[in-house]
Formats: sequence, C-alpha cells, structure tokens
Amino acid sequence: MQVDDDSGAGRRLVPRPEVARRTDPLIAALDDGAEAVRLANHAARDGLVEVVGLYGALGSVVTLVDRLPQVVLFAQRCAMANGTAGLLDDTGRDPGERLVEFIAWLGEGHAGLLGAGRALGRGHAALSHLGHRPVHT
Repeated sequence: MQVDDDSGAGRRLVPRPEVARRTDPLIAALDDGAEAVRLANHAARDGLVEVVGLYGALGSVVTLVDRLPQVVLFAQRCAMANGTAGLLDDTGRDPGERLVEFIAWLGEGHAGLLGAGRALGRGHAALSHLGHRPVHT
C-alpha cells in the first residue's frame, strides 16, 4: 500500500499479517463489507435491469451509506482518545499536526456521507412511487 506525504513521494507501509487482520472484529467486518461491495460492483458492471427492479438494491445501498458515518465517528474518537502518545510521523512532521489533519478529513468524509445518505434516501423514496402499469388481458 502506498501512502503519499506532503511531498507526493510514496512510502511503503508494512501491512499487518492477514491472521492479525482477521482476529480484529472491526477490521474483519469492514473487510467483509468492502469485499461484498466489490462483488456488487462486478455484478452491476454488465447489462441493465429495469429501474423498478432496483428498489431493493438501492434500499441496501441507502442502508450501507447510512451506517458508514458511525464508523467514521468511531475513528475520530479513537484518534482523539490518546492524542499523540507514542506516535511519530515518518516524514518528520509533528504527529499532532498530522492527527489534527486526519480528524479534519474524517469530518469532511462524515459530512459527505451524511449528504450522500440523504440524497440516496430521497432517490429511493422517489423510486418507491414507480411501478408497472397493469396489463389487461
């Protein structure tokens, strides 16, 4: 995984071993969710379906997006809980500045997710009013 610092140069991060990732329930749940979304993206890649048929799928997307802000707030709480104790920045920058930047960007992401959830919810509500005309035989 590459992470860019202020200079734009990437530094390799050493990922945790897969066994450690799977034993952390939060990380395991988020990894599983990300994989599920990846599979949904692949399923949605080919062909089209009737718009009326999207109601259930869009409802699942609304639910997913509505739940993501809680994870972002959790990350903010974790960042603020211990401050910079034991932290260092690999670019030599003050870890406190980097932590404040991290928290600020999470705030932006949180606000964006709230807006996306509202917009998707309204779209889902609009779609709920569409259906097929009865076919008389």
